[in-house]
Amino acid sequence: MPSAFQRSKLTVIKHNEVQRHIKRLTQDKGSVPCPVYLLYGEEVLIKAVLQTVLNVLIPESSRQYSYEAWDGTHENVLAAVQSLNTYALLESGKVVSLLDSPLFSATQKGTASSDNARKGRSVPGDAAQILIAALEDKFPDNHYLIMTAAAVDKRRRLYKLTEKAGLVVDCSVPQGDRQADRVAQDAVLRESMQGLLLKHDKVLEPSAFEALCDMTGFDIRTFQNNLNKLIDYVGDRKKITLEDISVALERTKQDPIYAFTNALSEKDVGNALFYMDSLLSNGYHELQLLAAAVNQVRRLLVIRHFATASAGGAWQAGMSYNTFRDQVMPLIQTHDTALKEQLADWDRSLSGDEEMAGEPKKRLTGTDLLIAPNPNNAYPVYKLMQKAMTFHAAELLDALKVLGRADGHLKSSGQPPRSILADAILSICSGLDQQNSRRR
Repeated sequence: MPSAFQRSKLTVIKHNEVQRHIKRLTQDKGSVPCPVYLLYGEEVLIKAVLQTVLNVLIPESSRQYSYEAWDGTHENVLAAVQSLNTYALLESGKVVSLLDSPLFSATQKGTASSDNARKGRSVPGDAAQILIAALEDKFPDNHYLIMTAAAVDKRRRLYKLTEKAGLVVDCSVPQGDRQADRVAQDAVLRESMQGLLLKHDKVLEPSAFEALCDMTGFDIRTFQNNLNKLIDYVGDRKKITLEDISVALERTKQDPIYAFTNALSEKDVGNALFYMDSLLSNGYHELQLLAAAVNQVRRLLVIRHFATASAGGAWQAGMSYNTFRDQVMPLIQTHDTALKEQLADWDRSLSGDEEMAGEPKKRLTGTDLLIAPNPNNAYPVYKLMQKAMTFHAAELLDALKVLGRADGHLKSSGQPPRSILADAILSICSGLDQQNSRRR
């Protein structure tokens, strides 16, 4: 009887805690083996954890007779449960898996009765209830059910019962752009990289890892495929270099607009033009990029004004993030609250005038002039504050004029739109560079 993955108070763990969990539980010989496992999240991580679980539950030599993998569609649930409740040919037991099940998602609706499920009446609406009945009725000893899903709704009865009866492994990775999200994504890619490099006895230069991430974005499968290409490319050579990446791989990441606006904020003309070309090649319109540039420059202007005014007096060059969060962010929130109240007053005043004139009533729903639209995420504001303070206000006002002229040319002239946008970027960045050189 397997001694790992036994029942414990800890019923939900992250994918990178599985090995630790095994090691801890193998030392506890008195626990009852856990019969149910749910793995959800990133497909690549799920496959790795699934293999680990199988290695613990059943020897590979016995899997031909003791392991059944079913597609997790509704029509297969009844057959999988019936197989799970059929006694195994070998003493080692039996493992049945339902792969990529949609039954845990928020869009699934359960309408079947418990009686129908227990009597084996298989209709599409019964699938979740069949599983619930199976979990409630228990399985034969040494029989195990493994389920995988892309996403789960933790409010569903099936999820709650699975968590209570077994072990849930969270293989999800945050997809956002917050600092915490990027750290989590970086950790997953590094873990994936280390496994492949160790397997093939290779090392990757730190700069090469950064370039590889930049080329692929957060896509574990593409990242692994590209790393395997690099391993094949270098052959017997042990080290993979930055030059290998530039020669052997093509860029697959679609650059978001913020990469373009960040380059503009950093006065980096090369990257600004690079991201402009990348975005336009992926279907963005020149006016979209122009609007993003205008919004970014306006925000930089607002932030710089705040930092140099009495309201933002706590800001200092070189300030650490923690100090910024504790001392400056409260002032920014006060500033944004006052701005919203002022806009609301103007809105009410304008609405009153419009009603008297018989015009339809309008409401402002928000503003892009808020410094921190999401005050719970202070890190992007901290970085933008640093960038804003590298500009003079006059530089930002000049940049708005340049972008305004580009807008007019895009809408009325016969010039190539890409050239108009590129000229605006060059004009802004070169002008800033010249002013910076005069200040040094």
